[in-house]
Amino acid sequence: MMEFTWGWIFILLPLPLLLLPMFAWLKRSIRSSAGSTIKVLPSIGSALNEVDASGPNRFIGNARVLRLLLLSIAWCALLTAIAQPFKAAHNSAQPASGRAMSVLIDLSTSMERRDFIIDDEAVDRLTVVKSIASQFIADRTGDRVGLVLFGSEAFIASPLSYDLTSVNTILLSSGIGMAGRTTAMGDALGLAIKSLREDPADDKAIVLLSDGTNNAGSVEPEDAATLAKSLGIVVHTIGLGSDGATAAQQFQSAAADLDEETLKSIAASSGGEFFRARTSDELRAIYSTIDKLESADAVAPPLIIKQDFRNIFVAIALLCFVLTSLLSLQRKARQFSTGLPDTTP
Repeated sequence: MMEFTWGWIFILLPLPLLLLPMFAWLKRSIRSSAGSTIKVLPSIGSALNEVDASGPNRFIGNARVLRLLLLSIAWCALLTAIAQPFKAAHNSAQPASGRAMSVLIDLSTSMERRDFIIDDEAVDRLTVVKSIASQFIADRTGDRVGLVLFGSEAFIASPLSYDLTSVNTILLSSGIGMAGRTTAMGDALGLAIKSLREDPADDKAIVLLSDGTNNAGSVEPEDAATLAKSLGIVVHTIGLGSDGATAAQQFQSAAADLDEETLKSIAASSGGEFFRARTSDELRAIYSTIDKLESADAVAPPLIIKQDFRNIFVAIALLCFVLTSLLSLQRKARQFSTGLPDTTP
């Protein structure tokens, strides 16, 4: 059922009826002040009366009724648009949790190492992260989630949003190296803190995943973690990489570049937790644990998704005005072709 935000606006519906007599009187006054009553011979007058009872003026009379009808519809449509008509969606949104979370994903070239297994097949690290982190994001119903991607540079791929599907779409379309080859972990934290700093949410958290060490950017991760703590933002960190060796590194652990100490320091400084992911199952369990750690105790009132109908009524009003203008032009064209004066009010 359609509802209106400003339903009281319909009290203005009879306004044109109240103003019409005033406009008619004003028009008659202007005509009478011109003093231009044309006197014609009786024979010419009777001829004009015969014409008036037949073709052109009959059309003019009908056109006048049609114009009044179109203008009435346009007036009603305009008032309806101003009243802001809407319809509440049948499947209203889930209740908001009052929590904001920023998910940080490392896209440096080390994420292309194929030391993880999915369905008995070796895959690169980013493929595993996309598969598991996207499910984590999808399960955060009611939260506003943002996405920060980083390599040599960090950028906000998605601002904080209830639209988790869009956030996941951006995550799944990301690629290794698209933000550079190295790891600006501190810059990524700084961007996430900046997006959360002025946010009105009561609970704020950051989930940082990386498989390397901070070797780019201008912000030290420890300093960013201290700032997060002062702002009430909890940072959970995940160190990614298996302990086994890859084919290209037969005598070195695949996670040799991982700076666990920095990730542990970030988590400890901000009041968060550090997690170590060596397999796909461990990574899945880690995100599940974080999901429980960052669960909301209470929920805010549910969001109501509204389907807005204002544009439809604005279009109806514009169409009526266009048709009215066309009728006026047609009337003037007929009068010009027949030589009859304009006698319609």
